[in-house]
Amino acid sequence: MRPIRNTDPSIFRLISCRTLEARVWMVPSGKLKKLIGGIIARYQEIFEIEIYAYYILGNHYHMLVRAPRSNIDEFCENINREIARRLNWKLKREGAFWSRRYDDIEVADPDKDLLEAFLYVTTNATRHGLLRNSEQWPGLHSFNHALNEEDRYFTFHHYSAVDDEPRTTRHAIKLSVLPQYAHLSKKERTRKLRALLEERMQKYEEERKAEGQGFLTVEILIKQEPGIKPHEVSKSNRPHCYTTCLETWKAKREERRERNRQYRE
Repeated sequence: MRPIRNTDPSIFRLISCRTLEARVWMVPSGKLKKLIGGIIARYQEIFEIEIYAYYILGNHYHMLVRAPRSNIDEFCENINREIARRLNWKLKREGAFWSRRYDDIEVADPDKDLLEAFLYVTTNATRHGLLRNSEQWPGLHSFNHALNEEDRYFTFHHYSAVDDEPRTTRHAIKLSVLPQYAHLSKKERTRKLRALLEERMQKYEEERKAEGQGFLTVEILIKQEPGIKPHEVSKSNRPHCYTTCLETWKAKREERRERNRQYRE
């Protein structure tokens, strides 16, 4: 049974989606960064989505968002469609691009779990052993965006434009400030977030070192052959919510069961 979407406009969401068979179709490059940046920026503007973090890896992406208009489904469907269509065309391939519908996971406690979700997304390259420093990822991500808080502008190409319609439009990815840091000055937020991000990356590095694992390099990553399949792919069931608290997880599990029961009735 497909998960029933929670359309509550107040909740924070961890959005994720993976390519079919986890193949690396989104090899990071400057051109791909512009292409996906333009897609996300355009549909963020259209659907008025609040974005708090984003990270586009070779075979999946994560975004931390909120949808005040209860339209996260429209936002995700549009960006997934455009990424799939445009990359399939560029790669001269056909068929499914994504493995399944996007995951829409509620961040259970905005006070305790939102920052954790932000760190998870923003240091994702380090967590996966791709780079020791997630700030150096050559693809699209919000590591520096979260620190400088400046809108990032991209161009969206309208390939289906007709007559006098514009062929290109310009849009900005706007990053929202985490609510718990909204009262601080920009300088204070930058200092706190950088310290937390560096601490998290150090933690991942120590964990990988203890397991006898290292990291790849930017040079290796940008030379990947599009479509390669990773040696190992982590698989897990969709969680009931994103939280570090067991009691909260249990409570959200019961909420989900009740929502499913009501839906069946």
